[in-house]
Amino acid sequence: MMATILTLIILGMVFQGAMVVVDSVLDAVKVNDTLKAIPIVGSNLNLIWAYLFVLISQVNDGGGMFGYAASLEVLSLGRFGMDVATAIVLVAFIPVRDAAISALKQGIGGRGD
Repeated sequence: MMATILTLIILGMVFQGAMVVVDSVLDAVKVNDTLKAIPIVGSNLNLIWAYLFVLISQVNDGGGMFGYAASLEVLSLGRFGMDVATAIVLVAFIPVRDAAISALKQGIGGRGD
């Protein structure tokens, strides 16, 4: 369980790092604002990038989420459903990662209260 949470934290860090690069490239080409203006795509752009990130990184090649054979299949769609579910978990886990890092900073730095 802790290994899965740590894997999600690290995967969230890598995903956000990749998104910084993607956003800067899209801004340089002046396409980012156009993509965000598309009605359905613009509001779900982060999830679309997360899905592409899951496909490129081949996270689900181990037979389930991160090789633990945990079924995250959505609507019995097979591999596509697993990839979509992993992308949803990745996007949903970003605030948890931020909270964990904040808690670690407070614990390591210590307030001395």
